[in-house]
Amino acid sequence: MKKLVLGIVSIFSFTTYSSAQSVNWNAPISVALGSTYSNIYPRIALTSGDNPQVIWENGGTDKIYTARWNGAGFTSPITLNPAGVFPYIATWTGAEIAASGDTVFVVFSTEPSATTAQVYTIRSLDGGVTFQDTVRVDQIGTDIPRFPSIAVGLNGNPVVNFMRFNSAFEDPEYSISRSTTGGATYLAPINPTASAPGFVCDCCPATVVTSGNQHVLLFRNDDNNIREMWGCYSTDGSASFTSFAEVDQTNWSIASCPSSGPSGVISGDSLVSTWMSNGDVYISSANLNNQQIGTHRKIFPTGLGVQNYPIIAGKGDTLAVVWQNTNGGSNDIFFTYSVTGTAGLGVNIDTLTQGATGSQTRPDIQFSNGKFHVVYSDNVGSNVRYLQGTIDPNSLGLSESETDTEIELFTVQTDGKTTLQVKSGLSTEATIQLINSAGQQVSVSNQQISEGIFTISIPDNLRKGIYYVVLETKSGKVYKEKVVLE
Repeated sequence: MKKLVLGIVSIFSFTTYSSAQSVNWNAPISVALGSTYSNIYPRIALTSGDNPQVIWENGGTDKIYTARWNGAGFTSPITLNPAGVFPYIATWTGAEIAASGDTVFVVFSTEPSATTAQVYTIRSLDGGVTFQDTVRVDQIGTDIPRFPSIAVGLNGNPVVNFMRFNSAFEDPEYSISRSTTGGATYLAPINPTASAPGFVCDCCPATVVTSGNQHVLLFRNDDNNIREMWGCYSTDGSASFTSFAEVDQTNWSIASCPSSGPSGVISGDSLVSTWMSNGDVYISSANLNNQQIGTHRKIFPTGLGVQNYPIIAGKGDTLAVVWQNTNGGSNDIFFTYSVTGTAGLGVNIDTLTQGATGSQTRPDIQFSNGKFHVVYSDNVGSNVRYLQGTIDPNSLGLSESETDTEIELFTVQTDGKTTLQVKSGLSTEATIQLINSAGQQVSVSNQQISEGIFTISIPDNLRKGIYYVVLETKSGKVYKEKVVLE
């Protein structure tokens, strides 16, 4: 018989700015050190077994490098772009990477000239050990492409987006080009942003977010200098885009391009996005079916530094955001995470590079199986650094900060079956999640709770161990229960 032991914690909305060790981080590991390889714009993907594959660039040698985790450290960097093919390299944009199993895709654009530029992908089928020759993606005649990104859709097929200009570098728009052959070839591009007002913001990279056939192109728009984030939505794997809507309600007016784009993940039936607006990092959620915005807020207060380049990663209701914070001329990498969806983002914020000397910039993040994988540029010695953080199951419950008896939770065992009961002093809608000690969502349901006693079934097939029941009311109050199955 499974015995359920509960400890009740009521969580309220508050913010701290310290190294709250809810995630246990390894010491930083050098991916590539020294001026030979440089450290511009590092990006990360995870191959089979959650092995990190890292790419970055060297503007002095016009090379894209990659290194992969071999179990003890990173392999010696190899060059990806062929001789004579010169990638577009900047600190705020560059080559991007995506992976599905042991198939790895890297996309980049060449340095634009007065007459031409190209977008190429490079593919590995053996987990990043070797890479094949480049494949041309863009099919846009005399137009000029820039700022590509890549994601993997159904059946391991890559989807590439890129900005395109006419030959006079005018009339920017975005193009989506998808593959149905695993990246061996690409179909002619389509324009998902054609119906959006104004123009796309001409120096802000976009991103494609995928989950099965649900795809969203996230980009910054420019409508008479109102530069907000928009999403274009597809339900057929980027074959067509049938709706578009704002995910950003900041109404930021700026006369020049801020050169900073959005990042997003799909969590259930929601698109969760993060971006910089006017020097602050924001988070929002939007329903995939009707594009209605739910959450929309800052995740770090104004006046404590200039924030930029946020990236989000996660699965289900486990979400994390990393970004670059500049305060008094010092650049550091900040991090926040949540196992309760967007509600927990910003509750605790860690400085991942606290105590480091010099400037740390341009982070990227991936999440899988209870672990966060982060890379960033350490500008001391031109170093690319890697951090791995594991969710600490003992710190998922926060210290009790207030007494609240509106809702109480306890267990009942009848005929060998354990149920969780909610004693409620109010009627409310609630979302109830069961999360394991690795931060992975085991189950989720929406329930109507009435005054009195409400019973929740505990799945019979759970393994022994530590779990958490997270109950969030419609008003946003969250109750988290530590559950020990014995």
